[in-house]
Amino acid sequence: MTRALGAAVERAWTADDAGSRLLRALLVPAAAAYGAAVAVRNAAYDRGLLAVARVPALVVSVGNLSVGGTGKTPAALWLAERLAARGRRVAIVARGYRKRRRGVVVVGTGAGPLVDPDDGGDEAVMLARRFAGPVVAAERRADAAAHACRAFGCDAIVLDDGFQHRALHRDADLVLVAGDPRALRLLPAGPLREPAVALRRARAVLLLDGTPAGARPGGAVGAAWPPTFRGRIVPRALVRPQGAAWIEEGLGSLAGVAVVAVAGVARPERFLASLAACGARVTRHLRFPDHHRYGAEDVRAIAAAAREAPLVTTEKDLVKLERHGALSGLRALRVALEVDDGEALVADLVAAWQPDGQVASRAV
Repeated sequence: MTRALGAAVERAWTADDAGSRLLRALLVPAAAAYGAAVAVRNAAYDRGLLAVARVPALVVSVGNLSVGGTGKTPAALWLAERLAARGRRVAIVARGYRKRRRGVVVVGTGAGPLVDPDDGGDEAVMLARRFAGPVVAAERRADAAAHACRAFGCDAIVLDDGFQHRALHRDADLVLVAGDPRALRLLPAGPLREPAVALRRARAVLLLDGTPAGARPGGAVGAAWPPTFRGRIVPRALVRPQGAAWIEEGLGSLAGVAVVAVAGVARPERFLASLAACGARVTRHLRFPDHHRYGAEDVRAIAAAAREAPLVTTEKDLVKLERHGALSGLRALRVALEVDDGEALVADLVAAWQPDGQVASRAV
């Protein structure tokens, strides 16, 4: 029932039928109450009424204003790798959404995941597959960041999906904006976690995948708009499990090939578009909820679909599906972030750090 209701609400964010319009109207009072609660919470942080923890490191969050599917995890990986290339000892800190092990979990230390997605969360395990440094997850990300500094000597922390997690002081916020026709209303009447005015907290904005330069989340034309950069999520390779490792394959093997797409992500449209850009013909799409925990019935359905055409999934799904022997032919599409003038963006984020805890202003 809960899943069906959630799907109906999400559909109502964009659908134009009478039922969806009615549901949106019914959700407006709840959205107003939610917006008031967000405003009170942010004011409490702004005025120092709610405690903010600090760690002895540069802290940069990667986040957005809306729920799901903007590209935050590839962006967090991109930023962590760029900071490491500058000589920083970097850890990625994540919430570990839906992880079952409570508290601080060291998901990886640079040589692959140490825990499975049930204990560490699917996105954190995926990051541990790709990042050559610590990945730490915790419900209280301040605890995870403090552990990374203490246990691994980190002097830089990248928060994956951390814009709204204000209990940990950050030196800079990078906010991602992707063209999303749904992003007009606050939850639950729309997907916005915060109104566009929250962008005043950001150090920089990254417009993804051709989002128009004048785009404003929530349609707030007059909202403060920090320095803006452009980027895109692009396919890089196919990966397939081989023992404990993942082996990369060229994208050319997709050209002209019929495939079955398997995705449990918030916005599968980007995944399907990426497959099409690689020349694949998606003959069937098995769609599951975001962060889905695959059970035996799901695996049987996916295995049956594999008799029709090769299976291709996302890396976030592969970390959960690779353990099922019935899906031995499963491959995942690996994507990465490209940023125009990326070094200038990283330099500005790094310049925000002051060891005495003050936020550095930009040179004028």
